[in-house]
Amino acid sequence: MSYTFYSFRNRTEQDEGMWADQTFDGLVASAKNRKLHRILDKYLPKPGMKVLEAGCGMGTWVHIMKLKGHDVIGIDYMQSTVDKVKEHDASLPIQQGDVNALEFEDNSFDAYVSLGVVEHFQEGPQKALAEAHRVLNKGGVAFITVPYLNVFRRLVTHPMRNVYFTLRRLQGKKDYFWEYRYTKKELAGFIEEAGLKVVDVDIDDYIEEDNVHHIGLYADFFFLRSKQGELWELNTIGKMLLRIGKIFSPWLFCSGLHIVAVKE
Repeated sequence: MSYTFYSFRNRTEQDEGMWADQTFDGLVASAKNRKLHRILDKYLPKPGMKVLEAGCGMGTWVHIMKLKGHDVIGIDYMQSTVDKVKEHDASLPIQQGDVNALEFEDNSFDAYVSLGVVEHFQEGPQKALAEAHRVLNKGGVAFITVPYLNVFRRLVTHPMRNVYFTLRRLQGKKDYFWEYRYTKKELAGFIEEAGLKVVDVDIDDYIEEDNVHHIGLYADFFFLRSKQGELWELNTIGKMLLRIGKIFSPWLFCSGLHIVAVKE
């Protein structure tokens, strides 16, 4: 069963706030040790693949996939985000668009990349995944990541958030839907319902060799963030927790779930 994650800011405020303090170069640097590199290289081993990133944000992975030699285009629904990217690099192939109603023909792409996007639709991810299936070529590969409903979030993080938002509601304050956090079974079910075949399930976070950066701990607990460090860099206590967690399972604290699927 997914967890419904609320915010005290509406969607526009949340999106604008997410990118407000980020720079393009900083985001690219922070992606250096992401496990996603290995996943993309495994399933897109040859350059020249035609790739769509649906919901590209600041264009970090559009830039990275372009460097890997792919023919890539990114879309994002926030025109202000697209404009911010274009100010940095006008040549980067991104444009405004809706992942639920893509303006591309059927069977147009060899790969479809969706990184932390489909969980933001309160009605569910079905429309976006159906569009992914439609625009993929036969044999095309879909890379889908969402926030993962890990054990630590179930037992610690989410109960704490529930108390916090209950107190806010009792004070008459408003909250807004932000995202769902999914289990492996749930996301796989939605992807298969869209007509895609799941071929791999993995973690969406940093590689296990990196004991400095971690999205899950950084995002869930502000007091574990390094004050002078890079994006997703942990402080001393955070690094200790990360090492302890890895003794049990890399899934314990991980931020995201990554599923690779193909269109047969």
